[in-house]
Amino acid sequence: MNNQNETITSPCNKPLHVVLFKSKEGIEQRGVQCYEGVMTFKELVDHFKAEKGSEEIGEVDKKQRDVDTKRVNGLKQYWTTSQGTVFPNITLFANSLSLKNSVTVGNKLIIEATLEKNADRFIADGQGRQAFIDWLLSDESNAEFEDHTISFKLIVTQTESLSTPKAVQIIRQLFADYHVKLTKPNSSISKHFDNSTVLSRLMNDCLELQVDSYKLKSKIALHGKIKAGHIWTFQQFTTMMQKFLNLTNSTASKQITDEAQYEDALNLCRSYLTCIFKLLPIENITSTQDHEKAMFTRAIFANALGYVGRSLMDEMLLDNSITWERINLKGIPIEDKSDSFWLEANVTMKDKGTIKIIKSTDTRIGSLICRKLRIYPCPELSA
Repeated sequence: MNNQNETITSPCNKPLHVVLFKSKEGIEQRGVQCYEGVMTFKELVDHFKAEKGSEEIGEVDKKQRDVDTKRVNGLKQYWTTSQGTVFPNITLFANSLSLKNSVTVGNKLIIEATLEKNADRFIADGQGRQAFIDWLLSDESNAEFEDHTISFKLIVTQTESLSTPKAVQIIRQLFADYHVKLTKPNSSISKHFDNSTVLSRLMNDCLELQVDSYKLKSKIALHGKIKAGHIWTFQQFTTMMQKFLNLTNSTASKQITDEAQYEDALNLCRSYLTCIFKLLPIENITSTQDHEKAMFTRAIFANALGYVGRSLMDEMLLDNSITWERINLKGIPIEDKSDSFWLEANVTMKDKGTIKIIKSTDTRIGSLICRKLRIYPCPELSA
């Protein structure tokens, strides 16, 4: 798996000459410039390509979700059945743009510009449309569609590349902003890409924690799909931490109001997470089959750990001699959800020979662990 720090330059190795309208949008407060324009299908295919898939570059370095094959197939069906196709505009990023001549018409500034062949570029919204158009024009019999057009928004970051922290954050935030009211992206990828709230920023910073030989983010399915080596999805991880901190998005913004408070919260999370991830037999989860077999990889167990952490934190506030090492999972069959221990505790049940986890048993698991460790349970576990 290669690290994606390289630029995406022109696939045809030629500059793209465009005529643009200078636009003005709120995102320009972040030091970028916005433009609107139109390009042909051929120009889109020749000068832009989708980001590599997460299987090739890894989720950590992605700025976009993977191209959705189902969505591309839907566009193919739409193209063949519609009597008059029309596509929404796409959103593109570039790290630089060469401005040439300009003219004002009415109250609009029109600019001739060139996207140089070595300029870094990125499809922030519309990679499915690009993939479909690429497929369409790959058939020489469809050459008549090369001059069909698609409108675009171009955001120029004026950074060294689109892999700088500033550019990556802006691109990911735009993705989250576009889809915040939609259900298409799953909750993990939307929250991972969103840094607009205190809580989402805190969760992303927590993932940078180094535990032994790995960073936490390598063990979390950032895009919501569990793969080999993943323990929880980003959404499950976030929910666990919300149980631990007893925070929601809104309460986090009210309680963490300055950088000093933010650093205190981050350090607290780091201490807790270092303890938890050293306890869990993460090295034994090498396949999705291992993940499916284990109990500690379940969302309810993650929630339980959050409750246990908060319970212990409450005790630590009263007795500073207590440390996170108080948490000990020895004797609990956390690697096997089919173990009789969980059946007897009414956490799982047998259904036609299959072991199933009973819903909403996170508090039951949390109570079991607190009882074993002689930790006074937090209110949620005492109810």
